[in-house]
Amino acid sequence: MNRRTTLTAISASLLLAGLAASAGDVAAQGAKSLGGTWTLVSADNVDASGKKTPTFGPNARGSLIFTSNGRYSIHVTRSSLPKFASDNRAKGTAEENQAVVAGSIAHFGKYTVDEKDKAFTFHIETSTYPNWDGTAQKRPFTVSGDELKYGVAAGSAGGRVELVWKRVK
Repeated sequence: MNRRTTLTAISASLLLAGLAASAGDVAAQGAKSLGGTWTLVSADNVDASGKKTPTFGPNARGSLIFTSNGRYSIHVTRSSLPKFASDNRAKGTAEENQAVVAGSIAHFGKYTVDEKDKAFTFHIETSTYPNWDGTAQKRPFTVSGDELKYGVAAGSAGGRVELVWKRVK
């Protein structure tokens, strides 16, 4: 095996293992720039005038994971979700249940990346917002260093949403 073949094989192995370094700049928007785990920085609803309001309140929490084999999982919640007085989620009050539903979103499935359009698509298998189950949702994105930004044209609670994530090291 020559040196070039060896280096190519090593590079491919690292990518498949999910250990490849991020492309890290806007010029490299491919799938490998998305791979890994991200933590939420902000999720804002943006109105027609451009005014931003935190979708999940101040200090929202979230995790987004893109695997090297095309799977993803995303979870976003308010930082102040109420505890259930009954200590049993199946016995939550109407108010507790409503606060949790309004204060969180999660979904998982497969993702694809469109290099030309600099966009990825969530192929949602299951969501805590069932109207999204089985849908495909395209998200234009940018990656700059350890920051991922993308928008949602029609958020689950209405309006346009902008999300910012930071890569977990």
